[in-house]
Amino acid sequence: MELKAEDRLILSCVKIQPGATELDQLNKLIPLVQDWEYLTKNIINRGIGPLLYKKLPLLTNSSFIPERVKTKLQQAYYKTIGRGTVLQEHFRKVGEAFAAQCIAVIALKGIYLSEWLYQDIGLRQFSDIDLLVKEEDGLKCLSILQELGFRPFDSGETEFVKSKVEIIHYTPMILNGISIEIHIKLHRNKEKYDLKVDELWKNAIPATINNTPVYALNNYDLLIHLCLHLNKHFRGGHVQFTCFNDITNLLDKYSGGIDWIKFIETCRNYNCEAEVFRYIVLVNKYMNAPVPTEIIQQYDSLLTPNDEKLFFEYLAGKFVPFSAVPQHFGNLGKISSLSDKFKYVWDILFPSKAFMIQTYKIKRSSRVLLYYPYRYYIGVRGVVNYLFRK
Repeated sequence: MELKAEDRLILSCVKIQPGATELDQLNKLIPLVQDWEYLTKNIINRGIGPLLYKKLPLLTNSSFIPERVKTKLQQAYYKTIGRGTVLQEHFRKVGEAFAAQCIAVIALKGIYLSEWLYQDIGLRQFSDIDLLVKEEDGLKCLSILQELGFRPFDSGETEFVKSKVEIIHYTPMILNGISIEIHIKLHRNKEKYDLKVDELWKNAIPATINNTPVYALNNYDLLIHLCLHLNKHFRGGHVQFTCFNDITNLLDKYSGGIDWIKFIETCRNYNCEAEVFRYIVLVNKYMNAPVPTEIIQQYDSLLTPNDEKLFFEYLAGKFVPFSAVPQHFGNLGKISSLSDKFKYVWDILFPSKAFMIQTYKIKRSSRVLLYYPYRYYIGVRGVVNYLFRK
């Protein structure tokens, strides 16, 4: 598939520190853009708008960009700063409260990357705070958050269904629109790969976020985690495009310091070699992430035409509604009692009114019944996607 100029320009904006090659490519693509509305909408929705905005002073052809587009890019940048500032302040208070109780914390994804990797909170969009703590500290963390005013997110699910769900992270805790997820591990036990939590903690490195000392995953574990988090959603049709941006920029910043033999050994230790290198090949091909040629040649076959087709669809903003079908299949597999299996399926097929309103953002309660057919439609699509991936 041949990408149009608008899409190629979006992908060429991803790097935080563009080299002469990237800037030259951008300057050549700008005059070729025919649909600025399409570009503006998608570059902002993919979380790349602020990255283009910061490059404008470096581009000799920026005069070809309409002023209305520049204004929207500027608004996206400052909106990201505003949201990031609020999230960082909440993180500072939470981090200090955890430290006072001698609770070690590994900051995950956006809250860490926006400051450490992007070094400008206006360049990396994120909506919540993800923290990894040791399992023995999990419930204590929830108690501290409640003391700070956070309250559990009410999904409306029955207690029976909740009791059958494997805990990766606890119910999100909410305060003034800010969500914090306390993780005790990074993936479900049913996955073929295994990011050993004990090893993640052993390899963790000291970090500082908003003047608050915490821990972070080391670079190898971080790159693996970003790829596996992307893999979790990629084939299900519900992808955060910032994952591609993060992987690209992490490789761009540290590719020269990566011992690829050691990195491959780490992936094999976690049994995730194929999942990780599929996305490394992808960002090398479409986002110019620097990866040694011999590594690309070794793993190039992992990236399938279907993977590329899905990537193009995500780039263009084509997402299928999120489905929890894979999770439900996994939960059912762990329930031994036939009566409990039936009860679980019943609760999933006929959830409460509160659940429907919360899940589908229904504004008028009188319309709840109209959303059940939509739920079943999404469920059927989820089953098809699940079986296809299997």
